[in-house]
Amino acid sequence: MEALERAAAAAPWMLATLDAVADAASLRAAAAALTLHHSTLQERLAHAERLLGWNVRGPHGKLRLQLALVLRRLHRAPGP
Repeated sequence: MEALERAAAAAPWMLATLDAVADAASLRAAAAALTLHHSTLQERLAHAERLLGWNVRGPHGKLRLQLALVLRRLHRAPGP
């Protein structure tokens, strides 16, 4: 989760991009959801992967990203 926080702090578009990639069935669908050209999304993901330290495009990396995003949300949720 620390890697995700560092990545989020590095660029204002980072979390929205990672959320879209985690939720979309494909990278083209994520690019469309973000209203980006798919090559722009590819560049953003290359930057994100360098900061995170893992590939978010493969099935294991996407699952890891989804889990990191859920943990981030849970950690930031207001207490009872």
